[in-house]
Amino acid sequence: MKKTSIALMVAGIISITNLMAQTIQDGINHLYADRDQSAKGVFDKLIAANPNNLDAIYWLGQTYIEMGDIKSAGDLYDKALATNGNAPLILVGRGQVDLANNKTNEARQRFEAAITASKTKKGDDPNILNAIGRANIHEKAGDIAYAIDKLKIAADRDPKNADIFLNLGDAYRKTHDGGLAVTNYDKAIAVNPAFARAEYRKAKIYETQKNWEVFLDNLSKTTSMDPKFAPAYYDLYYYYLYRQKYDEADGFAKKYIENSDADVQTNYLRAQTLWAKKDYDGAIGILKDIVAKAGDKAKPRTYKLLAYAYADKGDTASAKDYVDQYFAKATDEEIIAQDWILKGAIYGTLTKDDNIVLQSLEKAVSLDTVYSSKWDLLQSSYDVAKTKGNKCLQGAIGLLMYKTRKIPYQYDLFNSGLSYYQCGSYTKADSVFQLYNTAYPDSIYGYYWSALTNLALDTTLSAEPYLSQMVNGFKKTLDLAGGNKDLYKAQAIRSSLYLAGIYNNTKKDRDSALYFVNKGLEFDNANPNLNGIKAALEKKAGPSKPAKSNSGGSKPSAFIKQEADNKSATAAKK
Repeated sequence: MKKTSIALMVAGIISITNLMAQTIQDGINHLYADRDQSAKGVFDKLIAANPNNLDAIYWLGQTYIEMGDIKSAGDLYDKALATNGNAPLILVGRGQVDLANNKTNEARQRFEAAITASKTKKGDDPNILNAIGRANIHEKAGDIAYAIDKLKIAADRDPKNADIFLNLGDAYRKTHDGGLAVTNYDKAIAVNPAFARAEYRKAKIYETQKNWEVFLDNLSKTTSMDPKFAPAYYDLYYYYLYRQKYDEADGFAKKYIENSDADVQTNYLRAQTLWAKKDYDGAIGILKDIVAKAGDKAKPRTYKLLAYAYADKGDTASAKDYVDQYFAKATDEEIIAQDWILKGAIYGTLTKDDNIVLQSLEKAVSLDTVYSSKWDLLQSSYDVAKTKGNKCLQGAIGLLMYKTRKIPYQYDLFNSGLSYYQCGSYTKADSVFQLYNTAYPDSIYGYYWSALTNLALDTTLSAEPYLSQMVNGFKKTLDLAGGNKDLYKAQAIRSSLYLAGIYNNTKKDRDSALYFVNKGLEFDNANPNLNGIKAALEKKAGPSKPAKSNSGGSKPSAFIKQEADNKSATAAKK
């Protein structure tokens, strides 16, 4: 009996020791390292030992939210509020559930009630303000400005709380202010030099900037602070995988799996490696198995990789289904610029609508904060359109490239107009050439191609406003071509031929037609087409009305009158 009693006593002591070893911070560390099940286990044990442990209840609810189980979080918080109706931290948690359900007014009321309930003579409780900030950062319906305001107050009240600075950094990161985000992450690390999550968050900032040297350095520091911080190993895996360094990638994949909760979803890494090796069917098989076993808890990245795999395989319809699910499930923070490119490519292939591709590209460019990265997106998208021979899309991207450059480049603008012209989108082409003429009024090319575009819009050479724009474009071409007759010979001769035809056939003004023939001959007096037209026009005039030659000749009276009218109209506009 004594031995049994001693054994039971020892077992009890061990049990109590193990329980005491499990703290709120242990659970938070698991949660911050994406070990949700481990975090849940810690908080469950703490609540089992003390059902009124409000901190543990709050963090268990946060764990449910992180796992995507909003209902369980709500039920947990409601149960706690039934016996602790004014518990500030639980009110904040319940408010976060309201935000997750897009009940913004109810959420704000709970947040303000929590602030009131926790206020002391010294002021607002920084822990409650911090929780409010976290809630508004985490949820799509959250108010970031409100979060930042509360977190700033919290930081002033408790400057030794590293978690407040972490959340403040996350808030600024969500506003795309990387500088202030890093500043606050550094403050968090200054308070707690072992705060791996803050260092990891810094790495994610530099990842968006494609500053790979700093990114890798931050991840190395992260794993030094906490060798069990799984997200850092995942990002290192990803980094080496897409540089086709499969051995290094596999090593970090193993570290990620070792330091993660046992979960079918870790097989995602196997699928990702197969996809990178172009084994699309193998990747799809593993990913579908993950979705089947994880159900609603399958992470958004699984759907994204399925979309990529099906798109690369050529099954666009299936790719659309999965990219739609990805965008529906992913947070704003998870969606990167390249995801919009994928979505645009899938939808564009199915609908043949270049506008969808362009809108997705514009969204991707707006998400990227680094100029070089924006340019890479544009250039790669342009190259894809060029490879596919999609001139209209080339035109649209070319115009976006022109608007995106720090210093506008006129070739982008001209090439955009030319691409639109070549694909038969003449109205868009003319609008681009008109923009080109405004930006580069001394260049011949915009006027010349604007005239040709209006000619394409009206091959009858008679409809307005195309006729007037055509005439003005060809006239301006002739004027500018005179500055370098050798370089612009082809454009000048073609312009004179069209002008001669317009004035003779449409305007019934033979003298002006002959005038423009002579202008063309200034560039090539042996041109057979011009000389043939000149002979025909002079013959039509008859011996009693010989046409004046270009040499020393004056402009025909009808043309002089038209120029005067044009000048008067221009003066009136000014």
